[in-house]
Amino acid sequence: MIVKYKGETITCSIDSMGYNYIYFTIKDSVELDSMKRKDAYYIYSDLNKVFHYSWSFNENIQRMENRTGILYTTEGDTLSFIDIKFYKDMLTPEVYIKKNAENSAFIPLLEIEKIETDFSLISYAVERGFFYSISLFIISTLLEINSDWNNGTRLFPAAANQFNDLMPMIKDVGLKDAGATYEALTALIPLSVFGTMAYDIIKNKNQFYFTPVYKNNKFGRNMYVFSLKHILESKLQSIVFKLESTKVGGIAVGWLRKKIN
Repeated sequence: MIVKYKGETITCSIDSMGYNYIYFTIKDSVELDSMKRKDAYYIYSDLNKVFHYSWSFNENIQRMENRTGILYTTEGDTLSFIDIKFYKDMLTPEVYIKKNAENSAFIPLLEIEKIETDFSLISYAVERGFFYSISLFIISTLLEINSDWNNGTRLFPAAANQFNDLMPMIKDVGLKDAGATYEALTALIPLSVFGTMAYDIIKNKNQFYFTPVYKNNKFGRNMYVFSLKHILESKLQSIVFKLESTKVGGIAVGWLRKKIN
């Protein structure tokens, strides 16, 4: 079973899995098909063993751990918990939940329809909102410096002007007025943080889905986790993989790895 990020499930026989693609034959078909590996949320067998999961799948698991919430099984049971942990042995994937101070239970991962955690998860939205505002500020500052430089201002004075705009009002050191950029930044950060928090609440980011196939329906939300850092790392790994596939690139990458290790 290939499960996509929105819950679409493909029942098939896996032929092979490469660095970029998954090759499979759909049930009741004889034609070989394929899809990009990055489009699969996770893959499990008819023996309920997970043999491939995406970065987003692992990230969602980490975000759920050590929180309170409610677990919904595919059989229709509802279990409240005060703590949750995932055992990442995907041959026998299980979830440990602590119901109260005295009772706990192990639930097979693939018998879980969804898990709804408390909103302490909103801390990820705060981090993301801060990162967005700082990134926007850095990009705009670099563009301003480049514009001043192109207009004839030397690089150091252009950078110094932007630095002065960033300074707050400190009368003791002669800064009588706050810089324009400082005022904009102090307004942008909370707006960005509150915006990402509101977005996560509206989009139910505290709900995590697992097995839609039993009820033949889709997930309540997209389970893909956006991460600029992960995207850049994946692109870099893809470039390295392509270089290694060439004769000269393989020698060069091998030499660099020996030096690093």
